[in-house]
Formats: sequence, C-alpha cells, structure tokens
Amino acid sequence: MAAAEIANRASLIAWELMDNAHRHSHSGAPDQTLTLMLERSRYLLSITVTDAGPTPGCKRLSFPEQKGHGGGLGRVASLSFYWDWDGCAGLPVTVKARIELP
Repeated sequence: MAAAEIANRASLIAWELMDNAHRHSHSGAPDQTLTLMLERSRYLLSITVTDAGPTPGCKRLSFPEQKGHGGGLGRVASLSFYWDWDGCAGLPVTVKARIELP
C-alpha cells in the first residue's frame, strides 16, 4: 500500500470516528470535546478517538456497533485491518482502528 493510500485511509477513518462520536455521544454538545490520537509503530498505524461518554439524560446505553448503512463504523471496518472499542456504562468510550503498514 502506497503512502498516499495509507494517508487517505487514515484521514477517512479519523473523520468517521470523530463524526460517530459527535453524533452518538456527549462529545456532540457545544461545550464538549473528543480526543483523536494517531500512533505509529513499525507495522501498524492506530487511529483512536475517545468521546465524552453518553449524552446526559439518554435512557439507552449505546456502544459502538457496525451497521450496514455504508458509513460510520461500517466504513471504518472496510478501511482498516482491525477495529475495536473500550469503555463501560456512563464513561467515555474509546474506538480504535488499525491500518497495516508495508
């Protein structure tokens, strides 16, 4: 995979993860933030987004799941080697995607 393709995949994954956090967590509120982190090792590029947790007053708890509508985490899954999430009820959720490097 060429450097330009890796950069394109990384930017698309980062955008999808940030968009997902803004749409589905308290990070979408005007006074909230999220954290985007890129980490490179010899063989992997990791793109991580940590959101501000569930929106206050939200009755249902929603954890990241891949849906078949073609965007969001479905797109992350198609662009990455592997993705997963970490978090628990009422606390921030971290979603990480990994791209293999040549």
